[in-house]
Amino acid sequence: MSGEPVDELVAPVATDPVPDLVEHILGGAQYISPSYWLGWVAEQVTGTNPWQWIADQYGGDWASVQRGGVALQHLGEFGVGYGTAVKGGVEGLAHSWTGVAAGAAGTYFTGFGTAVKDQKVDLDGMGVQLVQTATGMYQTASAIKGLWETLLDLLIAMAAEAAAAAASSWTIVGPIAAGAAFALTLTKAIGVWGQVLNAHTAVWNAAQGLVGILAGYLSGLHDLDAHALPAASYDHPGA
Repeated sequence: MSGEPVDELVAPVATDPVPDLVEHILGGAQYISPSYWLGWVAEQVTGTNPWQWIADQYGGDWASVQRGGVALQHLGEFGVGYGTAVKGGVEGLAHSWTGVAAGAAGTYFTGFGTAVKDQKVDLDGMGVQLVQTATGMYQTASAIKGLWETLLDLLIAMAAEAAAAAASSWTIVGPIAAGAAFALTLTKAIGVWGQVLNAHTAVWNAAQGLVGILAGYLSGLHDLDAHALPAASYDHPGA
């Protein structure tokens, strides 16, 4: 905990869930994919990798979700510092302020400080869920990007096989062989497309599950309702 509670309210920053070096090692096979290099060339020209863009539309903006989770964790740390400061101020004031009003103020602000501090558990819980979800979104987007590259590689192969069949149409064996190869590649491509759709379904199911989990945590943040700030300033009858 830093010196002042407000110091905890720093801007959240998203970090890469999987280091690039690890991705390069584990994804070495992508470097022999024509579609991978087509995406790389497109990014150099337009600033956007089309396959990554498509994957992001399926997987979602993982960086924003991660920042939201980190922000909630920062807010929880702020609450602990703020609640501690409030209770400390009340305890310090008790040495010089006594009476009915002092007792009422002490009770109120002590309860208020405790309620603020206790919110950390729920805020941290939501923050962790969002950060974990962001990691899943990132990995899903990476998987979808790889599937799209595989699908496009198969489409390129199908185009080449169709062209070979057309070029050898004057023979009998050529079109038959090329047609068989085309059918096999088509079957593979349909299978990869099915995997893309399954990945999208997984993302949607994860999002639905996250909503339910967060709703549970939000129900624990109602303690402050019992400690609403007074609507008017204190008015002593004898003042």
